[in-house]
Amino acid sequence: MNYDIIIAFGLAVGLMLAIFAAIKIAQFRRTFLVPEGYAGLLYQRGKFVEVLRAGEHVRWGRKFTLGVADLRKTSLLVAGQEVLTSDNVGIKTSLLVTYQVTDPVKAAHETQNWQGDLYNAAQIALRAVAGGVTIEALLGQRLDIGAQLLARVQPDAAKVGVNVTAIEVKDV
Repeated sequence: MNYDIIIAFGLAVGLMLAIFAAIKIAQFRRTFLVPEGYAGLLYQRGKFVEVLRAGEHVRWGRKFTLGVADLRKTSLLVAGQEVLTSDNVGIKTSLLVTYQVTDPVKAAHETQNWQGDLYNAAQIALRAVAGGVTIEALLGQRLDIGAQLLARVQPDAAKVGVNVTAIEVKDV
């Protein structure tokens, strides 16, 4: 009997099995890349698993998906709002809200649209603050008005994982 043929056949079968095993194992290895300034929200079969910070992450298993949340500071313009002051003068005012997502899990899971919630909170705060002052006070104390707005908006924003750092009254 020719042992060289048997050895060659055994090596060929072993090589094919090794290649097949490598392909199957590779199907269970997932690599995720989260860019700097973002947080990755890792889900498996639609259920939240963990937050991934910036960098490359390897997970073993199947049916993983990755959502990303932008953690960089940015601004939201609350366009011209018609509000009445305490002396019943109608003015059109716009705001610039500077914010940063601090808890991406809350921002993704606590509300359907956290940007809309932030916009609405700023609108409501503007109407409440402007309704309590006269037109002269509003025009003369724009910085103080911004601080009052910030104090009203921050608690609502914190509920959805957002930190509001500043609110400026832009146009009156």
